[in-house]
Amino acid sequence: MKTLSIGITTFKNRLNDIKKQIVDIKNYDKNIDILLAINTNYNEKMPEEYRKDLLMFCCQHENIYPLMFSKYTGLSKMWNNLIVHSSTSHIFIMNDDITFNNPTGIEQIKREIESKEVFKINNTFGMFIISKNIADKIGYFDERLIAYGEEDGDFKNRYFKIYNKEVESVFINGIDNRIQNNRENSYDINIQCFKDMWGGNKPLINRKILNTKSAENWSDEKQY
Repeated sequence: MKTLSIGITTFKNRLNDIKKQIVDIKNYDKNIDILLAINTNYNEKMPEEYRKDLLMFCCQHENIYPLMFSKYTGLSKMWNNLIVHSSTSHIFIMNDDITFNNPTGIEQIKREIESKEVFKINNTFGMFIISKNIADKIGYFDERLIAYGEEDGDFKNRYFKIYNKEVESVFINGIDNRIQNNRENSYDINIQCFKDMWGGNKPLINRKILNTKSAENWSDEKQY
């Protein structure tokens, strides 16, 4: 019985990156399920050429399950869809800017999930493992954060309130964040961003939304 699947979020600017990422992973474990959350750029339509190209690529590999979003969708909602649609108890969620260069990395993660419900890889939420069980207990990622950024901090705060500890991190060699959230040509330039304290780019809208979360009526706002 499978216990671990992989979920990756991507969009048109990273077509070559996601192809290489999947090939690298499949070279180490050809049978692992990969769920692919495919987003549309903000204020754009998904290009037909891109959609067909990626679907044809998925058909060339075993056990890849694409989830298409026909309009721009926040990262929280995509992460939640990956968790819900996975057929395993745990899912390894990562961005499409992760290099995967460790032939034993997946097996190491499988050993870790025998005793862990949620943990980051190499101290970043750009790659993390979460179980359906802990998502049910803590609550899923907040879909009212309609862009990307802040959703991990919000989840960590809720985790800390329940367990009085930080989300654990596990070091695995050869799995690295290639871009580190810096603005370059592969980011969606339609989204207004600000520089965070580490020099990365974060969407301004999610910061504004998070700053209102302490408002008395926040709990009455529905997730979409």
